[in-house]
Amino acid sequence: QMRELLTAQETTKILGLRTTTQLYKIVDFFDSDPEDEWDLVEGEHFEFAGTSGGEKKRKFYEEGVEAIAEYLDKDTPAIIKALGELITRKRRKRKQLLVSRRITQELIEAGSLVKVSGELGFVTKRTCISILQTNGVGIKNSIKRLKGNGSLEGQEGIELDKHFSIAEDESLIWSQKGIASIAIDMGKNAKITKTRKTWVNAVGNVVEDCFKAEIKRLNAAPQRIDRAIASAKRAANHTCQVSGKRATRSNSLPLDGHHLFDKSNRPDLADLHENILVIQSSIHSEFHQWMGRKPCEPKDFLKFASEVKGDLFDSNSSKAMERFNTLTIKLTSLQKN
Repeated sequence: QMRELLTAQETTKILGLRTTTQLYKIVDFFDSDPEDEWDLVEGEHFEFAGTSGGEKKRKFYEEGVEAIAEYLDKDTPAIIKALGELITRKRRKRKQLLVSRRITQELIEAGSLVKVSGELGFVTKRTCISILQTNGVGIKNSIKRLKGNGSLEGQEGIELDKHFSIAEDESLIWSQKGIASIAIDMGKNAKITKTRKTWVNAVGNVVEDCFKAEIKRLNAAPQRIDRAIASAKRAANHTCQVSGKRATRSNSLPLDGHHLFDKSNRPDLADLHENILVIQSSIHSEFHQWMGRKPCEPKDFLKFASEVKGDLFDSNSSKAMERFNTLTIKLTSLQKN
């Protein structure tokens, strides 16, 4: 999972609070009554992050920050909201960014969209569940209500090839419009806590923009990747970063841009300069034959360079050792980060 935790200090800043003490007082309120509609669930909204002064500290997921922000907006008197409209707008923008980040990460983990049709992008039911942070029962009940086409006042029903489509394996896949409809329905009709309703409402507000951005990114991907590879070759001075060879007037040397995290598994890194290694086409082909059809990562190429192409670094030349050290640092750093 790519979910990232925010520290208490970062959460305090996003929420426009003055101190982490204020934040933890709000958290204490959420914890005070396990039967109320406001709750923060460990593993879903936060994780414990050690203790300080005998008090358990926490780090927060986007869902937890969104829940606290919704509670603050609800609990703030109208006069204070009017005076602090700038802070309110900033808080709202930050909330949207957090929810958008969560949706984008889910798309990346799913391997992006399974189908694109015009301005619509479609994902599996599993990804839909992850984006909404719900379960199969919640989705099923929402779809059942929406099929009534009018069961929710002012909301349209769901339509084939608009809100959902049918994949090659005959499973249902869902577009941004379908997810938005489910989110709106769950926010109004589902028997879930206020914390969960806060999240699905936020998803309903931003999911269409997130999918549009993903479709735009996918459409522009080939050109971006070509530019990134060309840039990497220029930065490497058109030299193979494994063998150290480069083309001469009398001897051409075909070079490829190898994606250390492969494009199919990590399409979000396909045009990242640091993810591209400039190597001879022959070495590139040899690596993929060695890997087979498995998705590759930087650690795989480092193992290949050490165990299969180690002879390229066996000479007593200081340049060969420097080249190997540079390659090791690049691949280890990318794998780690």
